[in-house]
Amino acid sequence: MAATEQITYGAPDDTRPGEQLWALIDSTLLVLTIAASSDMLVKLGPVQTLSWLLCYGLTLLRIGMIFPQFLALAAGNKIVFVYPFICLSSVLWSSAPSESLVGGIQLLMTCIIATFLGWRYSLTLIIRAVAVILSVAAALSLLHWATGIFPWPAFTRAGGLAGIFSHKSMLGLRVLIAALAILALWLMPTRTISRVSKRWLLLAMAMVLMSLALSQSATALLLLPAMAYVLFFLCRDRTPPMVVVLLFVGAMVIFAIAPLVLTVLGYDPVTFVLNAVGKDATLTGRTEIWEVAGEVIGEHPVLGVGFGAFWKASEFSVLRLATQHAGAITSSSFHNFALEILVSTGPLGLLAVAGLIGAGLYRLAALLSLTGSVAAAIGIVLLLTLVATSFLGPALYRGHDFAMVMVVMLVVSAREDMRTARAALGRGQAG
Repeated sequence: MAATEQITYGAPDDTRPGEQLWALIDSTLLVLTIAASSDMLVKLGPVQTLSWLLCYGLTLLRIGMIFPQFLALAAGNKIVFVYPFICLSSVLWSSAPSESLVGGIQLLMTCIIATFLGWRYSLTLIIRAVAVILSVAAALSLLHWATGIFPWPAFTRAGGLAGIFSHKSMLGLRVLIAALAILALWLMPTRTISRVSKRWLLLAMAMVLMSLALSQSATALLLLPAMAYVLFFLCRDRTPPMVVVLLFVGAMVIFAIAPLVLTVLGYDPVTFVLNAVGKDATLTGRTEIWEVAGEVIGEHPVLGVGFGAFWKASEFSVLRLATQHAGAITSSSFHNFALEILVSTGPLGLLAVAGLIGAGLYRLAALLSLTGSVAAAIGIVLLLTLVATSFLGPALYRGHDFAMVMVVMLVVSAREDMRTARAALGRGQAG
């Protein structure tokens, strides 16, 4: 575990009742945080709000119990808190100070919760939890598709399956993460994931892929094979030789032969791919929304307009109408985390998030180099996936957000796993 140096539990037979209780509470916090941030509870209304309130309460309770250790943890992960403090500071110049204050507090609490969970659980356990919880979400979405059991439409107006999520893109992106996590669990040794568990993962993967296909989420459909390639490359020592050969041949066909054939036939390869997944050259209006963001950034290039202020301040009402006309109806977002941050907090905010992402990649790459673990490899893949999807969606810049929760957990847990691995190597050399 990532936190074995801080919290030590005895064997199951001699674990004291109090320790079992806190282990259960921590597990509940992990499940609730992933479920609430992933959007799978959003259709339940008050349940979503109560889940976050419970996450806040449990986290503050647990931090109160280990406050000196948490201060040391926060000091070792300062990069996690730079962006939230910039967002809170934007209250001083925000066009909507109350919105910036509330949003900044939510973002800070989200990072605190994710930091505790990243410290408490190893990368492997986090990946297992994500795979299981999002597979359950896929199963419930398929159940709704088959039976209409829930009191809301199963499909969006655009035609894709949303299931228990608010939009088809949400379902698609969540099952994309689930599929990659399941692939990583398959690659892990049997001492980590048993053969029986891997058989159950076959069923989970089937449900996840079916949900992905029904969602018609273009971003997820295009990213799955690309990110799977990256995962297999990073774990090539654990990948069967025939799979490596098939992946190489497939890559040649996709990236070399297919574009050439399309060009000869008179098709533009990029337009052909976009049309195949139901998109156009504007990426369903996103490029028009980005033009609005560029206009705001040009007028406020240094500090931005304040965290979340654009979507509330009356002075931007005309520009908000322009974004809605272009397609920003289901969510108040520019559908690009970099533009969203530049509008809200300027270059400082973007540098802070870039630093967080860079720290995560550095820690995970160092852990992969030291241990060769699949958990580190899938951490890199998930981080890249979350960043890629955030360039086209409303993620990685606000509180209560799945991408932000995952990135912070990966960053913190990678550091703890590295410390554990180095300690184990040191004991081995001493022995």
